[in-house]
Amino acid sequence: MVVASGISVFEYLVGSWQMSQTVVSNLCGAKGKALDLAVREARVQALREAQLLLVSYMGLSLQIPDMFPQQGRSGRAIIVDALLADPNANANSLAEQLPELLSQLAARFANDGLPEVIAPVISELGLRTLQRANRSLLQPGFRSILAALDTLTTNRQIAAAIPHMPTFDPEECNGRRMQTGTALGPFMALSGFPAGDESITKVYYSDAPQRSHQDRESLHTSLRTTVQFLHSALFEIVNRLIRSGADERTLVLQLSLRTLATNALRSGMQVDFTKVVDDGFADNLAFVWMRLSEPFTNDARLTRLARVDPDWVTMRALRSVADGGLNDDQSHISTYWRELTRIDADKEQIDAYLEQRLRDQMSSDGGFIPDCFFTTAVALHLGLVSTIARYIDMMKQIGRFKNEIERVRNSPGTLTPAQRANLPLVMQRWESQLQDMKREKCAMDAQMLDPRRLICAMVFYRFVICFLLRQVDAQGVFPQQAFTMPAENGDVNAAEKWRMLPEFLIEDAIEFVVFVTTYAPDVLTDSTAQVGDDGLRMFDDILPLFIVTFLARPKLIRNPYLKAKLVDILHYLTYRDPREDDDYVDTLGGNIPGNIRLHPSIQQFQANLDNNTLARAYLVPALVRFYVDIEQTGSSSQFYEKFQTRYYIARTLRALWARAPRYVEVTRRFFMQSGLGTSEATTTGSTRRDQRVIEEFVTRLMTDTTYLLDESLSKLAVIRDIEKRQPTAEAPAAEGNDSDDASRLDDAESRARSLVSLANETVHMLAFLSRLVPRPFQASEVVSRLAAMLNYNLQQLAGPKCSSLKVQDMQKYSFNPRVLLSELTSVYVHLGLPTGKQQPAAALIEETEAIDRFVMAVAEDDRSYSQALFDKALYILEQRSLKNAQSLTRLREFALKCQGAKVDSRAMLFLENEAPDHYLDPLLASLMTNPVRLPTSDNVMELSAIKGQLLSDPRDPFNRAPLSVDMLEPLPELKREIAEWRERKLAEYQAQQ
Repeated sequence: MVVASGISVFEYLVGSWQMSQTVVSNLCGAKGKALDLAVREARVQALREAQLLLVSYMGLSLQIPDMFPQQGRSGRAIIVDALLADPNANANSLAEQLPELLSQLAARFANDGLPEVIAPVISELGLRTLQRANRSLLQPGFRSILAALDTLTTNRQIAAAIPHMPTFDPEECNGRRMQTGTALGPFMALSGFPAGDESITKVYYSDAPQRSHQDRESLHTSLRTTVQFLHSALFEIVNRLIRSGADERTLVLQLSLRTLATNALRSGMQVDFTKVVDDGFADNLAFVWMRLSEPFTNDARLTRLARVDPDWVTMRALRSVADGGLNDDQSHISTYWRELTRIDADKEQIDAYLEQRLRDQMSSDGGFIPDCFFTTAVALHLGLVSTIARYIDMMKQIGRFKNEIERVRNSPGTLTPAQRANLPLVMQRWESQLQDMKREKCAMDAQMLDPRRLICAMVFYRFVICFLLRQVDAQGVFPQQAFTMPAENGDVNAAEKWRMLPEFLIEDAIEFVVFVTTYAPDVLTDSTAQVGDDGLRMFDDILPLFIVTFLARPKLIRNPYLKAKLVDILHYLTYRDPREDDDYVDTLGGNIPGNIRLHPSIQQFQANLDNNTLARAYLVPALVRFYVDIEQTGSSSQFYEKFQTRYYIARTLRALWARAPRYVEVTRRFFMQSGLGTSEATTTGSTRRDQRVIEEFVTRLMTDTTYLLDESLSKLAVIRDIEKRQPTAEAPAAEGNDSDDASRLDDAESRARSLVSLANETVHMLAFLSRLVPRPFQASEVVSRLAAMLNYNLQQLAGPKCSSLKVQDMQKYSFNPRVLLSELTSVYVHLGLPTGKQQPAAALIEETEAIDRFVMAVAEDDRSYSQALFDKALYILEQRSLKNAQSLTRLREFALKCQGAKVDSRAMLFLENEAPDHYLDPLLASLMTNPVRLPTSDNVMELSAIKGQLLSDPRDPFNRAPLSVDMLEPLPELKREIAEWRERKLAEYQAQQ
């Protein structure tokens, strides 16, 4: 074969094939009709045989390029050029004839190395994709690239060959290299995210921060349409590969799972993007798998949910293909899934479980559905959900940077002369940096707030949440039947499988809903996202059930952070503007009305809660319980995190109480159930367990009130002190003199804003609950500490130092000391005076004893109590018209009772001075009335004292051994002995008086 100089062998072969194809077309067309039929068919047959020979050589030259002399254009480049060319531009061009050529190549090499034939073409197309003109979605080149790949995969034989190509999933590729080193990597890397295409930020959104909201939305819509085209094209291509056959489906699954496994670092806190695929690649992969999952996730009744086996990890991810699994030869897939954090299991338990399951002979009969479900879930975990975390961080960084710029601009007096001299240049540089950050945010908004993307994810997470609920459903049949709340003791259907599920399944569902609720609430109520029949709609039915279930049964999830996030969702979806609160306890007036227009989803969600039977029964007690449980989160910042969660709990409860009387009644029954003598109101399966929750809740509420008021008032005092010394234009700061003040002021303002809000809600909840259910707050084990706390804070708000709390801008910190004082003093009345309600005689006796106990405790507090303090508080309340006449009268009545009790307390002091040592509590040195023995140390203490101690620390105070109330041993003989001695001594004291 002689080939003209400068022309490659492949060009010669293609040219010959084109000429033969033209002749065949002519013979089969109008020009061939004049020929005898037999002659025409003979000529066509001869040309077909010649074409077959030409195609064979073309395939060999693609498979083994070195077989022929190399000159001119390569075969791979010729085919790719034809794929990228317009087929309608020239008649009889290779671009026009290419589908036939590809068909003949595929037929010839179908069983003779087609993957090796097509691999160079795919690789060349991938290299073209990496060129700047084809890589950007702002240029038309990428569309030609996707059209070329579409043309190739439209041929079923080629589509089936692609997963078998040596370049499809090369062993040496992992991490970031999956983006460029695999056959599909360059196409998956096409991106609408700024990290994947810097021109999106620098060109497309160059002036976006200065544009109107409408103009920015127009830019977003255009870019989102382009990304939608990209997603659809990639889905069609991957879908054809998967539908080619079972072996091809397995190879595509392995490639996806291995890509995700080797890019696990994307979910970390600090991501090095030189080692992992970028946001665009991860987003494209996740979206393709979401589309693949739509046939079963879009099902209104979720009829195929039962086919997803929770044990998929051991059945598929950890087993080799030979054993019916999906693990790759390098075990990247099995290593990743083995090391994932589980919902409720430690490493030792995980290893033991997995080893046992791997020894069992197991097979998955769920088909493609469970594979698709778990692959989609992990793709979203490392794609959309990981990107959401960085998007939120970016928003926070922009906010902090803006605040810093404003602080420096508005307070030049806090700078030194040298800093003020450089301020114009510094501000110019900062403004430029801020504009860059805003442009990047605009580019990210286009993707992260895209309703189409979020709705698709919402539909998938509906399926995920229902899958999780099915695992904990007491009957194990949800959603085919109504959900049944599991028992408190973790009596869950297939409990071990539940505990071994990857934690990211529930974490991602929660994080996604939190994100949508905060940044894109329209998606929550979108009709497309609400797919499902009555009872299975995401926002109306599934989400309330999900939140209530895992708050009411906290033992199902080990990680307290996840339960705290459920509270976040509740807070956002029951939100009330604190400035519009009008439900202050026994207080006239209040805050200034706000102007925040709440999203319609809030009203809709609250209606959904009202209509949910489980929410009505379990939600309030679950929130009270979690208020206690959040004390320990396991994180290094747990001390501060718990207050934020408790604030959200308090605001949520406040919204529920204000919305419907039924929530108030549920709260009353829960707190008073020990007096009801029935388990009807229990939520943990045990009245005793619920009672412990109530006791600990009261203790936490007291402790929080003390800390939050003390800390918030101290921060306000710091602010006032710095404000008094703040430099002015007439008296600027000295060199380095006020830099510390500026730093202290920033810290104090930041802390005061959060602490005051927390204190407001804690005091309100104390006031509301002490009115609704006073008895738990009058219990002997807490009453002394509660009284001391109230007295101390009354001294802070009405004592001599109250004037030092006034700062320049009280509203800035939500600080309203008058409302705080009014609600705090209402607690005294609720606990220290009769309710006036008709009650049985026994209940009246119990109420009287409880009131006397509280009044005595207030009067005995030598540190803070004084009649003058109550007089000052009454004066403030009356002067500021904070309470009506009846409330003021009742408060005066309580103050007089305390004055009388102060006299009676002298008798108690006499008894304590006269008592033998073994009659006195060893810690409080007070006379015991109900002594008990501590079996762990053999010491004797007053029951109320040790119960109060154990509420905050469940250990023996003498030797730190574990101790619970159930272990305490009553001492009836000593109790009777002390009572008889007390009676004799009181008679002796009264005779002396």
